Amino acid sequence: MLKRLQKEFFDIRRREWATALGLSFFFFLVIAVFWVLKPIKRGVLISHYAADPLQLIGATFSGAEAEQLGKVLNMIVVYALVVGYTWLVRRYTRLQVILLLCGLLGGAMVFFAAAIHAPTEPVVWSFFVFGDMFNSLMVVTFWAFANDVTRPEQSKRLYGIVGLGGVLGGFVGATFVRSYVEVVGRTPLLLGCVGAMALIAVVTYVVHHRESGTMRSEPDDAPEVSVNAAVEGARLVLSSKYLLAILGLIGLYEVVSNIVDFQLAAIVEASIQDEQARDAFFGLVGQITGIGSIVVQLLVTSFVMKRFGVGVALLFLPVSILLGSIGFLLAPSLVFVVAMSASDNALNYSINQSAREALYTPTTRDIKYKAKAFIDMFVQRFAKVIAVVLNLSFAAFVGMQGVRWLSIASILVLVGWIAVVRYAGQQFEAKAEATAGESPVRG
Repeated sequence: MLKRLQKEFFDIRRREWATALGLSFFFFLVIAVFWVLKPIKRGVLISHYAADPLQLIGATFSGAEAEQLGKVLNMIVVYALVVGYTWLVRRYTRLQVILLLCGLLGGAMVFFAAAIHAPTEPVVWSFFVFGDMFNSLMVVTFWAFANDVTRPEQSKRLYGIVGLGGVLGGFVGATFVRSYVEVVGRTPLLLGCVGAMALIAVVTYVVHHRESGTMRSEPDDAPEVSVNAAVEGARLVLSSKYLLAILGLIGLYEVVSNIVDFQLAAIVEASIQDEQARDAFFGLVGQITGIGSIVVQLLVTSFVMKRFGVGVALLFLPVSILLGSIGFLLAPSLVFVVAMSASDNALNYSINQSAREALYTPTTRDIKYKAKAFIDMFVQRFAKVIAVVLNLSFAAFVGMQGVRWLSIASILVLVGWIAVVRYAGQQFEAKAEATAGESPVRG
């Protein structure tokens, strides 16, 4: 009897770790592609308008300011993405949704690989928006998929290794840009992303079929939701204090992070003149971020989540940014803003993301896909627009030379963020205990 129980225990653990490794490789590929796209799209837009500033409604916008306008455009586009994504989730299985996205996004990458060599203004803007679309769709879809095949108690054990795949992917993607964009140009790097999308499709198929035999299905007679796809996710979020807390975590982070990002872009534009050197420098920032993420994910994430809980893990990022904002306010420089930006992203892509995504594991499939899509796509971009308005208003009235003073706004927002973290962590533990022993729902 004891031997049989031991065998069952180790069989479960082997299955868990096989799933975790599959999810980790999936996430590795997604974030590697993202970190190839991110420095290139930023470099293309900033360089295009650094020498010839954008003239719009009587105002002049430099490269860093034009990037802020790009984030407003992203929010407009992302509303259509939320509607389209909700429509897909209603009509297709999770496997079909991911395969469709891989095909569509991979096809777009082929187009941009051909057009990016000598980009026109429409290509510059559409590529900038595409980079954000990729991040919105694939990161949201990955975590919805991971949360769908994982129970709350498993997330504390496994999300460390799953998140490690992402931070390794970020380091690899940024390293490729840093090492090769000035040697081979942008086109070969974008074509390499197409191959990564094909691998994502294969990995998803394997993980889905490994897990599908052990998960219960939702009832076939579940009532059809009649709410319009444009508002379904919002309705779910507004009906739950817990989801509103998650919304607060995302929104407050985006406001602070975009202030830091604007400070970085402003100083890079002023300090570095060559356009591909800017691409490479943003790639260097990504490398530093990746190294920091790997260290945190290996040594801190799983230990903290298992020993102290999700709530404590969620405190690492706001406390770190709070210290960084105070430091940059006192000593603004290129070195310091890179350190602040890299620590922000390193913690966000490691311990904060693993802990934040674990918050969804004790919820329903509708919340994991529809409410999460609304929060991670629309709310996230809306918060960015709030930061954009703040950044551009500051630039207009104070000037780009005084970006250090934006840290005061960051510090004020961070106080509220820490309060929301405490509430969300307490609610997660209560929900995880209530759902202990249940099987994840098959999508």
